[in-house]
Amino acid sequence: MKGLDLFETTIQWGKQECLLYFNLGEEEEINDSLQAARRLVQEQTKWDSSIKSFAANKLIELAKDWQEQDDSDENQEEITHDQFINRISLESLQAYPNGEFEAYYHDGDLFLGHVILVTGNINGTFKDAHIAG
Repeated sequence: MKGLDLFETTIQWGKQECLLYFNLGEEEEINDSLQAARRLVQEQTKWDSSIKSFAANKLIELAKDWQEQDDSDENQEEITHDQFINRISLESLQAYPNGEFEAYYHDGDLFLGHVILVTGNINGTFKDAHIAG
């Protein structure tokens, strides 16, 4: 993206394409971001599973609350952890220096089209998962 000092490319993530971003800055920061991005993509099966699981654990109760507010389908079954995981899909990843990343997931209409944002680090720690947009 011109003017934003942001690199954007399309990557294959499972059976779908998504966007990968990282900031263009000092060469060392670019290399760190590239390293984080490479690791996420190379180990995407593991990362997709752990990111989705973290998001489900953090947001399942909120999803159930949203479901209760939706009175369009009275016979809806309560959302399970597995259903939550199966409904969301990766939209984009942003990699940062020091192994930090942000993963943006389509919500599968769990939150009426809001994006699910998960922040973490390639060392395996997750900071937060919340809805945005």
